[in-house]
Amino acid sequence: MCLDKVILDETLEVLSNMKWKVTKNRPNASGIKKLVQWGRNKGTSRFDKVGYPVASMNFGMVFRMYRNTGNIHEKLDSPYQPGANNAKYPEVYDSLKKLIHHIDPDFKYNSITINRNWACRPHYDKNNTSPSMIIGLGEYIGGELVVEKCEMDIKNKPLIFNGGSCLHWVNEYIGDRFTIVYYNI
Repeated sequence: MCLDKVILDETLEVLSNMKWKVTKNRPNASGIKKLVQWGRNKGTSRFDKVGYPVASMNFGMVFRMYRNTGNIHEKLDSPYQPGANNAKYPEVYDSLKKLIHHIDPDFKYNSITINRNWACRPHYDKNNTSPSMIIGLGEYIGGELVVEKCEMDIKNKPLIFNGGSCLHWVNEYIGDRFTIVYYNI
């Protein structure tokens, strides 16, 4: 498959120039900081999970059990909701949709995760219901995706694999590395 370098470069520029949020809500892939029960922080109304901070954001549909009010009794009608990042970063969301349409217009997905400079630890994608498509962008050396002990070079090359049933992680790398993952939840 030959990808249009212009579209790859446009997507990379959008990702490079955006303001990235850091989250601790990926403990399965970032590692467990300390062995504590997930839930409300002692003495606060804030819920935190226990992974190391990583630059990772979701677009499209996301899994959200409760409203953002902090009241655990205010459940949503459906836990699958459009992500807040869709409206906060419309240029990024449009760029991600343009990229997947260029790669494979028939690939079925409803959620997108983008990561910046994150070598994830071995994990399974627990909420994925179908195969994922991943592509790496940026100026970096190394950073192969390892799927069931098989190293895959994903730099400017899309790869379809089942992250829900295949153990996967990222090798060490040098440079500025972005990954974009398209999948169904």
